[in-house]
Amino acid sequence: MYSSSREAASSLSVEGFEQNTLASSWYTELRADNAGKLDDKFARVGRQAMRFSWKPSQYDGTNNSCHAELASAFLDRNENERWYGFSVYMPAANMADDAEIANIMQWHAFPDPGFEGTVPPINMTLEANNKLTFSYRASNVAITKPLQHATSQKIMSLGTAQYDRWVDYVVHIKWDPSGTQGIVQVWQDGKLKIDEQNVSVGYPNSRNYWKFGLYCWTGKATHSERVVYYDEMRVGNADAKYSTVAPGRGNNSAK
Repeated sequence: MYSSSREAASSLSVEGFEQNTLASSWYTELRADNAGKLDDKFARVGRQAMRFSWKPSQYDGTNNSCHAELASAFLDRNENERWYGFSVYMPAANMADDAEIANIMQWHAFPDPGFEGTVPPINMTLEANNKLTFSYRASNVAITKPLQHATSQKIMSLGTAQYDRWVDYVVHIKWDPSGTQGIVQVWQDGKLKIDEQNVSVGYPNSRNYWKFGLYCWTGKATHSERVVYYDEMRVGNADAKYSTVAPGRGNNSAK
């Protein structure tokens, strides 16, 4: 039996954005005023959520100016499996029917010394025509050139994006860059939408970390401002399960 004490031990972090200031454990990639702030307009649980804003007017031709994100610390080198829970609110007035792509969630890889970075091994993306996709990649060779292509990639649909409401997600990832023991599972509002098991996922010679917010890498947008909110962020280790990280635990509304 999976005891409550074991479940508590498997929970690594809980972030509900209820404090007056942002927790120091997050690394910020906020390149403009009001790019990221605690906000009480919408909240999945409690009184606040994290609001991100990105404007095409802030793009200065550099990749840095495309980001409005928070990032976690790296996974330990001996760690290859985690569970993540989060809830996302996308206002239609700022996000719907935009012709330009935006990453709203990433699991990225920071290269070891002597190696190079490339596109994230996992990302959730809002595409044109309100399509929401979830992609994972792997490389069975070292990444030695900037933006080197992965050796495998799979892009999957999460359906039509839902606006003006909170949408809950649970993501289970087991990294395995060159083998066949990897796992990528995604639940959306309590329903298992993606179930990839015995796959290759991730890059060698790197350390993985979690990012969320807005990465508008084309430097363009149809809207003058893109806005997204996040709440109920949880992380569990390899011993966790769905209920450990499910959004809504804070008020017993988990799906």
